[in-house]
Amino acid sequence: MTYAKKAFLFLLCLVLVLMTATPAVTHAATTINDVPTNNGKYKAISWAVDNDLLALNSANNFLPNEQITDRELVVMFAKLDRNYALTYNDSVAYNFYSDFYLPFNGTYTTANRSKAVTRGQFARIYAAFKGLDLDEPQAVQYLYTNDISTGSTGKKTFADFNPSTKLTRGDIAEFLYRSVQNGNFAVLGLKRATAGRDNDKITLPPGFMGSNNAEFEEPKDNSNDFTGPEYVNNALQSIDVEKPDLIANDQDSTLITVSLKACNGDPIPDDKSYTFRVTSSYGAKIVDTSGEAVRNVQSDGSTVSAIVIAPKLTKSVRDTITFELINNTDPGMKCLVGEKLNAHVRYLPQPEMRIDYQVYDPANTDDENGNVTPPYVPYEKLPEFFTENIINVHWIDPEEKLFSIGQQTNVTNALGNVENIYLQYGGSDKKYPALGYENAILQFENYNISVWLFETIIQKRLKDSINDTIEIMYMISDDGRPIYRIQGIDDAIASQVENINPVGSIIQLMGYLPDEKQLTLEHYDSVMKIYAIFTNLSNYDRTVLLKYQGGKLLGQVEAYKKRVEALKESADAASRPSGKDRYTKVMVTLVRPGGEIITDYQGTVKIKFDGVEKTASFVTNTSDYLNNTGSPGTAVAYFDSVIYGKSKAEATLVNKIDPRYATILKDLKDKTITKEIFTNPYFSKNSCSLATEVAYVVDYSASMKASDQTNYRGKKMMEVINQIKAKNNIVIETNTKATVLGEGSTDNVLKKDLYKASKEKGATDIFAGIDLALSKFSNDSKTSKSIIVVSDGKTSKSKMTKVLNDAKNKGVKVYTVSMGKKSQVNDAILMQLATETGGTYYHANDNLQLHQVFQKIIDSILCKTSSSSCVNPENLFEEATVTLRKGNITMNARIDGNCSNVAKVNVRFPSLSGDVQFELNKRSDSVYMLTKTVQTMQDFKVNNEIEFVAYDKDGKIIATKTVTITD
Repeated sequence: MTYAKKAFLFLLCLVLVLMTATPAVTHAATTINDVPTNNGKYKAISWAVDNDLLALNSANNFLPNEQITDRELVVMFAKLDRNYALTYNDSVAYNFYSDFYLPFNGTYTTANRSKAVTRGQFARIYAAFKGLDLDEPQAVQYLYTNDISTGSTGKKTFADFNPSTKLTRGDIAEFLYRSVQNGNFAVLGLKRATAGRDNDKITLPPGFMGSNNAEFEEPKDNSNDFTGPEYVNNALQSIDVEKPDLIANDQDSTLITVSLKACNGDPIPDDKSYTFRVTSSYGAKIVDTSGEAVRNVQSDGSTVSAIVIAPKLTKSVRDTITFELINNTDPGMKCLVGEKLNAHVRYLPQPEMRIDYQVYDPANTDDENGNVTPPYVPYEKLPEFFTENIINVHWIDPEEKLFSIGQQTNVTNALGNVENIYLQYGGSDKKYPALGYENAILQFENYNISVWLFETIIQKRLKDSINDTIEIMYMISDDGRPIYRIQGIDDAIASQVENINPVGSIIQLMGYLPDEKQLTLEHYDSVMKIYAIFTNLSNYDRTVLLKYQGGKLLGQVEAYKKRVEALKESADAASRPSGKDRYTKVMVTLVRPGGEIITDYQGTVKIKFDGVEKTASFVTNTSDYLNNTGSPGTAVAYFDSVIYGKSKAEATLVNKIDPRYATILKDLKDKTITKEIFTNPYFSKNSCSLATEVAYVVDYSASMKASDQTNYRGKKMMEVINQIKAKNNIVIETNTKATVLGEGSTDNVLKKDLYKASKEKGATDIFAGIDLALSKFSNDSKTSKSIIVVSDGKTSKSKMTKVLNDAKNKGVKVYTVSMGKKSQVNDAILMQLATETGGTYYHANDNLQLHQVFQKIIDSILCKTSSSSCVNPENLFEEATVTLRKGNITMNARIDGNCSNVAKVNVRFPSLSGDVQFELNKRSDSVYMLTKTVQTMQDFKVNNEIEFVAYDKDGKIIATKTVTITD
């Protein structure tokens, strides 16, 4: 290159740099009609206008409250950035800043460029521009410390910044004006996508996240990420993400809970429920507590929640989970119609060593003792152009689980015109491929059937069809899944059973099954679905079925059930190792970042359970794993012991790590992974017997997702029913309304699914369930009567007075139980309900305590005794922590408030000169705290295990809990 060319390029670059230099502050050349000169933002707004960042309209109005779009923001950054020397085209600017990983929403999604930006998003973008990877709370504090913002009231808290409201023209003018005044405006950027890696560089001041207790402030990185117009803030109270960071493995999950009020700021009654559509911007799975995919969820009073499962990914991704109110008819919620309530989660790929377990004990035949993760059940794609009506089935492919369906419907063509055409999925038009049905809701009449039955009926009817098509009904369930319903009981059958639908359905469905001797495990689901219809027959319906063919079919249904259950038991027995009467089976699997199981790992792992350590090899693809211990990629160890309740298993890779995986598994080297194991305990033998009637009322409102995501309460309640063996059982599920799931003798009610199929949805009205239960008791004065209620207590109280009076008048004791975190429970209602009826209120922190609670209730009912609400002194400590922060060591204990015999709580530290105890200060009936400086404790071995000790008034130890110090 010649000297002249070099000189020319140098001058050109100099001109471009000067063009993008920090603009001087000048007064506006023209009058700004809608911003008076005495307005606090006038100077910043006039500067923004003069320097071509923001323009006035034709009437010389600035419109300071108008929202800023992502596109406008990126161009403003480019115009001020001293390191930017390109055209001010938004696409060019997005491309430029993508190299610096600035978290603009429109970088890769063009549709987002025209969307408004929130104040919190601006804070993160600005921090990244300055070279810091921060989450919203830390980014907001960064704005405060650099005098970019002072908050809306000067309090300078996270909430005071209003991070979830939209960024306005007035806001951005002020923020950028202050930034330019503070110094050089030039991009530094990041070296990789944002993930909050620099959060530790920003110290959040005491009370920043809203707490008044500076000593115990716990900063969150998942605060209210709502994006929507400012007026909606009356309705939105908070968005809580249980785990903001998930492992990107198609298994890790988090619960997201949105708290709301009515648009005028009034509380939403607990018996109100609304439907919300929940979507993921990255296509993550939204599921219910059973693991089935859903599109829609129902709120429970003031809260609406959803469970999100992280997808398999090999890169880190930030996802937006959106809640949107649909099908609303309530004027009080009108402000939320069309608005999106957004929460953010991150998916992070990382290597894993997964531990699963199974327990086998013939003395306690519980099929669910284990945690082998069940496969995710996806929802099938909806035929989006179809209306809920009759559709035609053209063909079905049982191998691929696909079928071709068609309907006369309206479709919008490429020109935007609506055409009425016959649209066939799986026909000649490749734009509409065949659809899946395996994970849809499949029905015969209005009864759920198996995939095998659905395929068999469709194939038979297609074969018999004259025009090669058959008709079925298409609908959409409340949670957004497709329902495909086969209709039509044969006339010959219907006429013999008085046209009773369930009886005719059983007879017709049994006709599709082979002879009993030809049944295989393939027919298990089909038989059990038919049996589910059978168990829900009324007494009259059973009489009609008994008359059909002399009762032959009635016996056949029972025989078929026994046959497939025996086949299943034989298959289970064949998979058990010989020579072991009972065992705990621990399985370890290695998973590469992104969720894929490593199936050819050459190496071993040490597995420890109940004090016994074993070394197991990972089974590879070339091993005869069917005759050994597991599936490809799994190391398995069998232990002779079974521990009921809580225990743990540990796994450590044995060096040397397989060199092929040394890099991707480096984070697992010399690392011990621990898995908590919970084996469902069984109840002790009844010490008393009593003729009794018991009603069971279990809350399945949407808010119970937070308390019990595995439906342990339903499973355990069925065990309670079997244990008490009441003369009369009344089994009720309650949410928005109360439903009787079964009543009568123990044998009869346990033949039904009861709570197995119950799912959380809708609002809460436990008094409706109790009122229904009271109406079902007999008038027999010789039998004792009790009701067991499991709920979080968040319920409508409209029937409370009536229910309490009725229960007292009838002599019915009510035992109430809550579970989960105490902060999620309205225990005042549950306590009053129990106290006024002569029952007892219990709170269970976890599944083990729920078992212990039910054991106490069983004994109280059968032995007619009263018991303390203190569940188990051994689990006295609900919380115990020792934290090191800012030179202070803080000891904090929360005990079960129902255990009233605690006189004091000490913390015992191991010291160089012997153990030392500190007595904690009592702050309330259940909270004990103490803070010491690090200097006063410098000779203590604070890295060792630290013990909390509770004493009674006589100085006797009631309970202990061992913890380690945390930062």
